[in-house]
Amino acid sequence: MTCRNSQAMTSVIEIREMMNQGRITELNSLVSGDFFSVFSLGKIGEYETYDAESYRQGNIDANEYYSGKNPRWDYTDFSSGMRGETEFIISSAIDFSLNGELKMKALVTEVYRLEQDRWKLARQYMEKYIPSERDSIREDSNREAGG
Repeated sequence: MTCRNSQAMTSVIEIREMMNQGRITELNSLVSGDFFSVFSLGKIGEYETYDAESYRQGNIDANEYYSGKNPRWDYTDFSSGMRGETEFIISSAIDFSLNGELKMKALVTEVYRLEQDRWKLARQYMEKYIPSERDSIREDSNREAGG
């Protein structure tokens, strides 16, 4: 792993921790000014788009809505790498839970950009999904193995 790749991954992990700890002001400061995202978390064919301002406000609103419900986003990373010198791309699965109960699974691709010596979230694409039987078997095996 290159030095810049390693630095980017460390920043991604820190950003995820901020989200799980409800550190929204800090999290929102690491959303790029030209951020863009597409979320398809409802019915098939329905999606929402966000720019930096609406995404940041959505983080604030979600933090208030989930207050006291212990929201948690757990990531399983599939692949990651640099896109040139200043962009890092990562694809992952997310398990979203409230009070320890799984509420949703999603697949996400995110692009982080190095801006003024800080890695910031620049683009995000997220789709909700129903795990395949193979995924369920893998999850059961991991639980039995203590993972």
